[in-house]
Amino acid sequence: MVMRIPSTSGSAPSSTACWLLVLLVVATVDLGTGPWLGRVDGGAVGLREQLSVYEQRLYKRQIEESENSGLYDANDSVISLTAANLKQRVFNQPYASLVEFYNSYCGFCRRFAPIWKKLAADILGWQKLVHVTALDCSRDENNAICREFEVMAYPTIRFFAPYYEEGEQKIGEPVKEHDGQRITDRLVEYMLHVENKPTNWPNLTTINRTDDKASLFEVTNPGTSRPKYVYLINEKDANATVGMQVILDFHDTPNVAVYHVHDPSLTANGLSVVDGTSLSVINLPIDDFTREKVREAIRGHLRQHHIVVTDVSTKPTKKVDGGAAGAATTEQNISALMEQKQEAAIRAKVRELGAGVVYQADLEEAIRFALFHEIARFKTIEGERLMALRNFLNVLVRYFPFNHNGRRFLTELRQYVLNAGEERLDGEAFVARAKVLETERKPVFASNHWIGCSGSKEGLRRYPCGLWTLFHYLTVQAAESDVSNSPLEVLEAMHGYIKHYFGCSECSQHFQQMAERNKIWQVATKDDAVLWLWSSHNEVNKRLAGDATEDPEHPKTQFPTVTDCAQCRRKILTNHHNHQQYTMEDGNEWNLLEVLRYLKHMYAYDRRHLFGLHDSSLAPQGTDDGRAEWGGVAASGAQTSYHSYGNVLSDIDIRFSALLYVTCIVMIVIAIKMVVKRGYRKKMYPHDILGKV
Repeated sequence: MVMRIPSTSGSAPSSTACWLLVLLVVATVDLGTGPWLGRVDGGAVGLREQLSVYEQRLYKRQIEESENSGLYDANDSVISLTAANLKQRVFNQPYASLVEFYNSYCGFCRRFAPIWKKLAADILGWQKLVHVTALDCSRDENNAICREFEVMAYPTIRFFAPYYEEGEQKIGEPVKEHDGQRITDRLVEYMLHVENKPTNWPNLTTINRTDDKASLFEVTNPGTSRPKYVYLINEKDANATVGMQVILDFHDTPNVAVYHVHDPSLTANGLSVVDGTSLSVINLPIDDFTREKVREAIRGHLRQHHIVVTDVSTKPTKKVDGGAAGAATTEQNISALMEQKQEAAIRAKVRELGAGVVYQADLEEAIRFALFHEIARFKTIEGERLMALRNFLNVLVRYFPFNHNGRRFLTELRQYVLNAGEERLDGEAFVARAKVLETERKPVFASNHWIGCSGSKEGLRRYPCGLWTLFHYLTVQAAESDVSNSPLEVLEAMHGYIKHYFGCSECSQHFQQMAERNKIWQVATKDDAVLWLWSSHNEVNKRLAGDATEDPEHPKTQFPTVTDCAQCRRKILTNHHNHQQYTMEDGNEWNLLEVLRYLKHMYAYDRRHLFGLHDSSLAPQGTDDGRAEWGGVAASGAQTSYHSYGNVLSDIDIRFSALLYVTCIVMIVIAIKMVVKRGYRKKMYPHDILGKV
């Protein structure tokens, strides 16, 4: 590019002001970010060269907002809540709320989502009385509210009665069931015992048999008309809820009243109807006493008498595309499309690089989510949970491949936890301290996006994948380091973290059971620790193959595959001594020496791939010797000396360098201008001074 320097004759003040403006702009602009960057650092695929100008402007925002959008959308009958509206929706409202606090990365939450959707659709006819909602605790903006409501495991279900008042420890009533029908039963029981009832709340109490049929037609709620028909549902089991569910199904149907009756003289469940005109009683036949059959019998009787029945069918509302509204393209639509394009480009590059690649971005995203989400959701950290946090931070400080600032961040955060002694640690204070340290030591993280662990759909892979990758990496680094002699150091930290902090409670229980079954505490060497985690990971893959949590683009297979490491498999030898967990169903067994060699190569310090980092210079770079150097310093807790890798510069360093660079250019331009301004002068000769002879 050619820069033209305008003439400055007679306009020196204007020119000076112009250059001062240029200096000011250069000194204040953040050169490390923005769409003017030619490509993503770290050997990225050059995503920004593939984007239009408008896409480039949205690029940074897409990266920051690329967190998943949860397990529910507008096509479901589930109402999605956020931290901004949760309290407004559940406190002091004339309806009840059933809230699911979930984590979209939790495997059990993904398997439970269809049950929750079906439940919401099934009681859609009750929506004037109770709302079925959900809040995703994996999102940054919802982290604090989940901690405030003491969400300790996922999914957590709470019931909030009508006019539920906000206050200390007002976090709703627990619903521990995870079966759709049992949740409905529990919901009905809570609704039965609501004390502060809205005016439209139906009578769910069981009435005794009465011969005064006229009393059944008395109007108790203002604004309602006298019913034409009263339906009486008799249940032998006093704890059954079929009758109450049907009452809720018809609670807003005009000219109809439904009551739950207990008649000891009857020997079977039954349904009868009382005519409001003649007060005669008719038994309605039912071949099977279920909610659906009772409801259909009532609907059939009403249709015979030409009464319009409120549609209590439970179909979810669908978004209808088409027309001007459907065709309208909003910025959110465009942003979503650009994000999908970016994700597709990342996945394409990952496929190009092949399997067996460990990405620095995934390692960083894993600990970022662990520190600022999983650990942050506890109000109080004490006892075994506090010890688990210390062990986790210890192995991160010793073996995590952080930059200069990142190592200080982890070391000082660990010191903050150690300063708590044996006492309890306030979870909110821990998060606040972590955020302060991240700000003071920034830039800490060189990533802001999942790369190798990116899923083909929202909520797939990501954090669980990143956590497996993190602990595989840590076991290999511990095996290759002399910092500690304990073979259980990383496995103990992992076990404690999964037990006390991993949000998927079902996944945590499965891991603990597997650890006990596979004798985790009998691991004798660091190499055995590497192999133990690898074999356990394969066991989990085998159990979850074909599960709802499986990404179709990343099937859960036994790794390494034959393609990645053919020598890692061999035919089962006669009288072999391999543990059963190291054998396969196809007549092969694992060659443990080759597997160990493969794992140490795959998770080697100098094989971390920097693709996808927003600034690869922030990632530590160097040899194994360099890793040992910083590992030893960090492990000792030293605060005064840190070894720096690469060209780790802060924003101030970059801006100051740019300022000096521009200043030099300006000085050169001024010097050239002064020379040009003097103009051409005739060369002096002696006779010009002495005169002509």
